[in-house]
Amino acid sequence: MSDPKPDCILAEESDNHWVKLILWSNEDPVRPAHRWNGFMKYLVEEIRALLVSLKVTDARRLRLMKDWGVDSEQFERASPLSGDELEHAKKLFPFDTNFSQLFPNITIDNLIFRKELSFVGAIFAGTISFKNCCFERRVNFFDANFERGAVFSGSEFLEAVNFAGAQFRIAALFDRVTFCGQISFYWSKNDRILDVSFRDAHFLNFIPRFHGRNFHPGSDFHGVTWPDIPKRNGHKKTQDTIEDALLEQITSYEYIRTQAEHIGQLELRKEMIRRELACRAELAEPSFERYLRKAYGWICDHGTSIGRPALALLCIWGFTFAAWRGWAAQEAAVTTWDVLYHTGGRMLPFVGGHAYVEEHTLKALRAAPHVLHFLSAMAAILSPFLLFLMALALRLKFRMSV
Repeated sequence: MSDPKPDCILAEESDNHWVKLILWSNEDPVRPAHRWNGFMKYLVEEIRALLVSLKVTDARRLRLMKDWGVDSEQFERASPLSGDELEHAKKLFPFDTNFSQLFPNITIDNLIFRKELSFVGAIFAGTISFKNCCFERRVNFFDANFERGAVFSGSEFLEAVNFAGAQFRIAALFDRVTFCGQISFYWSKNDRILDVSFRDAHFLNFIPRFHGRNFHPGSDFHGVTWPDIPKRNGHKKTQDTIEDALLEQITSYEYIRTQAEHIGQLELRKEMIRRELACRAELAEPSFERYLRKAYGWICDHGTSIGRPALALLCIWGFTFAAWRGWAAQEAAVTTWDVLYHTGGRMLPFVGGHAYVEEHTLKALRAAPHVLHFLSAMAAILSPFLLFLMALALRLKFRMSV
């Protein structure tokens, strides 16, 4: 059994100096990231000064700067804090803090944030950890820079969270994260590699938007819970909202499907195909096409289920066999094996059950009531379609398509 999550406390009650810095930064109603980035710039300058004082070689200094995440050009463009702001930020940390040795690896775990947070354009020099946190309001990481690692494992976002334009230099971890609101990883250009792990994550109401991102082959989507497919309920206003939601989901599923195919994650691709087709079946106007799409979903789960068409095939054969067996019980010339050969042969295309039946028995079978022949004809018509659907699902399951 996995260890239970530790109890969370309110961010305002935490004595974590990084949390205090976040809350103070978000008190700025115009540029919340200005205070955060200004203090990060100060730390980077202190660390760089420390490296100069160590009198190491240039190559060694550059290597250490890269390892510590303080070599980014983003810090050069950040605006410094004013004297009063810097003094206030320093007071958020313990009195004896040596800022030249305060490496910007940040741990902010097991906290509840009840206020809306903005990290627009924020720079995170080192690894930042938000494990098992609960964000009750919107969180905006638009255009943020995660220079090292970003860990959000086990956290909950109760409202929208925005990572559009955010740069992840190293794989970001969203394992077991619960997303209740809208999620965006949108990138304005189609050249940004996204390396993330969503293992066992829960997307309760919305599909994340990844447009403009190219998935890294190491991205992990195992065990993801996707939102339910919206259903029509007959109310015009609600229907319009549902149609918009279905169209948005279709767009997202199509994009994830193409990315999954590109990196060779065929299980994810299959799931996206299934969900996309389910959305299209729900979106279709009442017509023969809608009923056909619905039937396709019921019978074979949109081409991904082997068991459903196999069960349908078995049920059709079982019903036909039972009907013929009930009639054969009154016919001395027809045995149970004869019925088995006859009904089984009709279920397999290009195979005739009469090949295993004696001539006198075949005459008795031909004299059976028309309703039994009708059942056999329907079984012979339906069985090729069901076998085809089974073959389609088998092809997907055993990777016989790319």
